[in-house]
Amino acid sequence: MKTIRKYILGAMALTLGLTSCGDYLDVKPRDIITLENFWNEKSDIESVIAGCYTVMAEEEITARMMIWGEFRSENVNIADETKDPSLTLALKEGINATNWYTNWRAFYNVINRCNTAIYYANEVASKDPSYTASEVGAHIAEATAIRSLMYWYLIRTFRNVPYTEEAFLDDTQQFAIPVSSFDDVLGKLIASLEAVKDNAVSSYPEVSDENSLANYYNTGRITRWAIYAMLSDMYLWQQNYDKCIEYSQAIIDYKKEKIKENKKYNLSDFDKFGGYPIIPTRSRENTYGNAFTEIFIKGNSIESIFELNYTKTGNAANSPSNVPASNFYGNMDRSPFVTYSSYVGLDETQETYRVYDSQNKGLDARGYENFYSNWTPAMIRKFTIAYPGPLQIYFTSASVDNITKGISSGLPYGTGKEYASYNKSNWIIYRLTDVMLMQAEAYALKIAETEGNVSSDVDKNYLQKAFNLVNAVNKRSVMQYPLKDTLTTANIKTKKAITDLVYQERNRELMFEGKRYYDLVRRSLRENPTSSIKNEYLRSQAKNKSTALENTINTRFALEDALFWPYYNDEVKINQYLREAQNRAYSSGETEE
Repeated sequence: MKTIRKYILGAMALTLGLTSCGDYLDVKPRDIITLENFWNEKSDIESVIAGCYTVMAEEEITARMMIWGEFRSENVNIADETKDPSLTLALKEGINATNWYTNWRAFYNVINRCNTAIYYANEVASKDPSYTASEVGAHIAEATAIRSLMYWYLIRTFRNVPYTEEAFLDDTQQFAIPVSSFDDVLGKLIASLEAVKDNAVSSYPEVSDENSLANYYNTGRITRWAIYAMLSDMYLWQQNYDKCIEYSQAIIDYKKEKIKENKKYNLSDFDKFGGYPIIPTRSRENTYGNAFTEIFIKGNSIESIFELNYTKTGNAANSPSNVPASNFYGNMDRSPFVTYSSYVGLDETQETYRVYDSQNKGLDARGYENFYSNWTPAMIRKFTIAYPGPLQIYFTSASVDNITKGISSGLPYGTGKEYASYNKSNWIIYRLTDVMLMQAEAYALKIAETEGNVSSDVDKNYLQKAFNLVNAVNKRSVMQYPLKDTLTTANIKTKKAITDLVYQERNRELMFEGKRYYDLVRRSLRENPTSSIKNEYLRSQAKNKSTALENTINTRFALEDALFWPYYNDEVKINQYLREAQNRAYSSGETEE
């Protein structure tokens, strides 16, 4: 049996078993299998696709989602330089081609699993009469979306990458693949998702057993709405703003219908947020933190579109855990690898309002929810708080002009049984407010007037729509009763002003969720062609993480290529195409001979 076949079979043997609906997100290693008796039944396809979720939830991928998407931004700084040398170098902009976090093998592992499942799906259908055409289409759509998600992370991180939809099945195939450009890969991802979106499952049936893993399917597996979120994101990067608005609006409309079916919420609450179905942060009287509890502590909230699940039931030691969140952000038994920068972390406590808008006057719940501000060592709260929580923020006065700040509760993982390896915080990839702010950015960028105050009725309409979306997201987090608008359009009169506001709100809302650095890159790529200063906005923001790094960041990001990571040196050695296309903004990390 050829080496590559052994590799594929070994990977299959580690995939999730699927014997019933509730087993899909559970870990049950299959018996040793051979190629000859595989690819005969529907369950074989399901098992390999399920295995993709397992690999995505493992440390090698989720750690990179965090590092690649967030850690080079102004939000994150190093906490302990001794814990992870590769991470320390990345945070200090000392990246080179030998840095461990340039290794992309786990992403291509998932990509090949998806390609293999797609390759065999129709063959299996010809052998298994119970495997219907609609199920084949749904599985191909699911595998295509997972593959696209992996490539989406790769091109936003490395820019130009090897792209293939071919399944590698034996050693006779050519493994060294030339790189494709960012624009070429992005176009292929959009085309492949457009081709399968209508075949994807719209929603999975929920069951009466509250502990059943099947109830996580609608947010823990790819659905049509997850594909729409990916398309919204991709079209925004492609600067096709009408398509971004189209798909993001479809998600918003769907969530509005779902919230009507959910008896947990009072529909009148959403009128406060312009009718957008986002969870109120106020739980009772002057107690806040409800939205944070639902979204981040319990997980799989009504706002969720797609997140990687770490089950909170059963044997904690034998079910997947979010180890990177616990390692990077910290827990009660272990100090964190990284911490929040003083630029963002002292905003509320010292009332600097560099991030959390001064118009909120210390009432933005996110300024307290994101941080353990009184914890030593300083820790990030998102994805580290112990379940079942909840997180509660108390105010003895909720007056904007006379506020007495209360105490935020909720302890990090590490109390008793819930130590580092048992962290069960889901890793959220897409949620509703993310999509709403994508749409806000698209409306802002549709404004034609680039100089001076917006004056045309068309552009004023775009500006107002963008502002309404930002205001809804911001207002949800204001700890005030009765709730009032705190943001105003008084100073939002130009395309740049509304664009800046959207980016500021995305950072407030999505901080530490692996979004910020990608947002900065997207803006740089869009603005660089007409700007005399490369990566101007990114540089102005990123250097805020540390005064000690200000000069390094200014120098590093003088080159557009430096926005992206170099190819891992071990990969370059075996693929001559990577050698030719290596990112010249970085050294190899090895002594040249």
